[in-house]
Amino acid sequence: MAAGFLGLGVAPTLVEAYVGLGRTADAAALAERYAAVTPQPPSPPTAALVARCLALAAADDEAAAEAFEAALAAHAQAPDVFEAARTRLLYGARLRRAGRRVAAREQLRAASDAFAAMDLTAWARRAADELAATGATARPRRPLASEPLASEPLTSQETRVALLVARGLSNREVAAALFLSPKTVEHHLASVFRKRGFRSRTELASTLATATEQG
Repeated sequence: MAAGFLGLGVAPTLVEAYVGLGRTADAAALAERYAAVTPQPPSPPTAALVARCLALAAADDEAAAEAFEAALAAHAQAPDVFEAARTRLLYGARLRRAGRRVAAREQLRAASDAFAAMDLTAWARRAADELAATGATARPRRPLASEPLASEPLTSQETRVALLVARGLSNREVAAALFLSPKTVEHHLASVFRKRGFRSRTELASTLATATEQG
């Protein structure tokens, strides 16, 4: 894998930050660079992030919608519940700003439900706030099967680690995918086990699969 691509592992987060700060030119330049150095053909998860970056940086609403749809199509090929929900949140926010409230609500409700199912309260609240700005409200979250153990929310990084482990990846593979050290992955996974009371990776995978279906 190209060194330039590895160095741009934080590009999706930076592009979003640049857009939030109004630094649209910086966002567009980084999105284009990220797309240019991505090995071809990209894996579906990477293709989804590249498309999301291009969507965020797009000056034209139609171009943004096309790129967001491409991102969601790529997410569907290799499900990553957290990143797909994040894409839907950003897509819904862009649709709302473009005045397309009905389409925005569809994306934002899906994002809100997914974040709630993963017990990511801060992200669910952000999606709910965007949804409220369209004149709608989020659906009440269904209690999870693990609700008695879910009083302490998982962080976004813990959720990413848990979702990848649930898909059968080893700690080393998770570390490579998230640009973390194996020790850091081990720390996050231990925190997930402690917060949810899991005793095995199999139990983690089974519980997350159930929560995702309920979302």
